Amino acid sequence: MITVKNIRKAFKDLVVLDGIDLEVKRGEVVAIIGPSGSGKSTLLRCLNLLERPDQGLIEIGEAKLNAEKFTRKEAHRLRQQTAMVFQNYNLFKNKTALQNITEALIVAQHKSRDEAKRIGMDILKQVGLEHKADSYPITMSGGQQQRIGIARALAVNPHAILLDEPTSALDPELVTGVLQVIKSIAEKQTTMIIVTHEMAFAKEVADKVIFMADGHIVEQGTPEELFDHPKNERTKRFIKQVGEPAELI
Repeated sequence: MITVKNIRKAFKDLVVLDGIDLEVKRGEVVAIIGPSGSGKSTLLRCLNLLERPDQGLIEIGEAKLNAEKFTRKEAHRLRQQTAMVFQNYNLFKNKTALQNITEALIVAQHKSRDEAKRIGMDILKQVGLEHKADSYPITMSGGQQQRIGIARALAVNPHAILLDEPTSALDPELVTGVLQVIKSIAEKQTTMIIVTHEMAFAKEVADKVIFMADGHIVEQGTPEELFDHPKNERTKRFIKQVGEPAELI
């Protein structure tokens, strides 16, 4: 489903991604963990060209792109393969929950308003928010807004959903509801890459976990391999630290 080869990205003299290779199978859920500043979110943003990589090859679904030289058509096709769920929701403030979901269906996929509304309502039911169809983001909790963001991503039926720390902006009591929605989507064999700090969630939901540090993939494997039997010393230190009670860190 997704193949990434030798992705490199630097901001002036700061190398953020240094030769990343990655493969994600169809229906696989991949969690990316690691300390802040390790390049996790930048990697995710490179996959749909929100950040343009300096070099490397990206292949998602039916689209293939060479980061050093590509056409506008190739870029558009690559972006159509995925949908993004952001940390801070990125909803249209002047549109209702349903309108936030149907906008891309009408504008980008040229569906009729009736068909878009039918799809939108079906997706709202999936995330448990059909009663909020006509509500505006300002009237919703952070957790509800993020679930609308997830619904918007699902509605366009992408090859893969990219989630960039989807719970990091939420109050603790709202996190569980969002994670439950993501888990229910994962159980339907939806291909997902999730950048997350929620270690227990990654261990429970992911098929594969990737540990990143300093712009490199340090180690990857099943949740059991990475959390219970890490091989790399850098991984061991990170797992031990995030597993300690907050007061001791």
